[in-house]
Amino acid sequence: EVHILHSFPRDFYGARMNLLILGFIRPEYDYVDKESLIEDIRTDIEVARRSLERESYAVFKGEGYLVQFEGGEHEQEVAT
Repeated sequence: EVHILHSFPRDFYGARMNLLILGFIRPEYDYVDKESLIEDIRTDIEVARRSLERESYAVFKGEGYLVQFEGGEHEQEVAT
Protein backbone atom coordinates (compact mmCIF):
# COMPACT_ATOMS: atom_id res chain seq x y z
CA GLU A 1 0.00 0.00 0.00
CA VAL A 2 1.38 3.40 -0.98
CA HIS A 3 0.80 6.52 1.08
CA ILE A 4 1.57 9.84 -0.63
CA LEU A 5 3.43 12.10 1.80
CA HIS A 6 4.00 15.03 -0.56
CA SER A 7 1.30 17.69 -0.91
CA PHE A 8 0.60 18.43 -4.57
CA PRO A 9 -0.83 21.77 -5.75
CA ARG A 10 -3.60 20.04 -7.71
CA ASP A 11 -5.41 16.77 -8.18
CA PHE A 12 -3.43 14.06 -9.94
CA TYR A 13 -6.15 11.43 -10.10
CA GLY A 14 -5.62 9.25 -13.18
CA ALA A 15 -1.98 10.26 -13.58
CA ARG A 16 0.68 7.58 -13.90
CA MET A 17 3.03 7.41 -10.93
CA ASN A 18 6.53 6.00 -10.57
CA LEU A 19 7.51 4.74 -7.14
CA LEU A 20 10.45 3.17 -5.47
CA ILE A 21 9.93 0.85 -2.50
CA LEU A 22 12.65 1.51 0.06
CA GLY A 23 11.46 -0.46 3.05
CA PHE A 24 8.81 -2.16 5.11
CA ILE A 25 7.09 -0.53 8.08
CA ARG A 26 4.71 -3.11 9.55
CA PRO A 27 2.57 -6.12 8.67
CA GLU A 28 -1.12 -5.84 7.84
CA TYR A 29 -3.47 -6.09 10.83
CA ASP A 30 -7.19 -6.63 11.28
CA TYR A 31 -8.42 -3.58 13.20
CA VAL A 32 -11.32 -3.69 15.62
CA ASP A 33 -12.12 -0.01 15.06
CA LYS A 34 -11.37 2.80 12.64
CA GLU A 35 -9.62 4.90 15.28
CA SER A 36 -6.94 2.23 15.83
CA LEU A 37 -6.30 2.06 12.09
CA ILE A 38 -6.03 5.85 11.86
CA GLU A 39 -3.60 5.93 14.79
CA ASP A 40 -1.37 3.30 13.16
CA ILE A 41 -1.46 5.13 9.81
CA ARG A 42 -0.32 8.32 11.55
CA THR A 43 2.50 6.36 13.21
CA ASP A 44 3.42 4.85 9.81
CA ILE A 45 3.61 8.34 8.31
CA GLU A 46 5.94 9.55 11.06
CA VAL A 47 8.15 6.44 10.75
CA ALA A 48 8.32 6.95 6.97
CA ARG A 49 9.16 10.66 7.28
CA ARG A 50 11.96 9.96 9.77
CA SER A 51 13.31 7.13 7.64
CA LEU A 52 13.34 9.27 4.50
CA GLU A 53 15.44 11.89 6.32
CA ARG A 54 18.26 9.35 6.78
CA GLU A 55 21.22 9.85 4.48
CA SER A 56 20.89 6.36 2.99
CA TYR A 57 17.32 7.16 1.86
CA ALA A 58 17.81 10.85 1.08
CA VAL A 59 19.97 10.01 -1.94
CA PHE A 60 16.85 8.73 -3.70
CA LYS A 61 14.99 12.05 -3.40
CA GLY A 62 16.57 13.38 -6.58
CA GLU A 63 16.14 10.13 -8.51
CA GLY A 64 15.12 11.16 -12.03
CA TYR A 65 13.06 8.00 -12.51
CA LEU A 66 10.57 9.30 -9.97
CA VAL A 67 9.80 12.55 -11.80
CA GLN A 68 10.50 11.86 -15.49
CA PHE A 69 7.66 10.54 -17.62
CA GLU A 70 7.60 9.70 -21.31
CA GLY A 71 4.65 11.12 -23.22
CA GLY A 72 2.59 11.84 -20.13
CA GLU A 73 1.91 15.57 -20.23
CA HIS A 74 -0.42 15.42 -17.21
CA GLU A 75 2.13 13.41 -15.21
CA GLN A 76 4.96 15.79 -16.08
CA GLU A 77 2.88 18.80 -15.04
CA VAL A 78 2.04 17.20 -11.70
CA ALA A 79 5.65 16.16 -11.04
CA THR A 80 6.99 19.70 -11.40
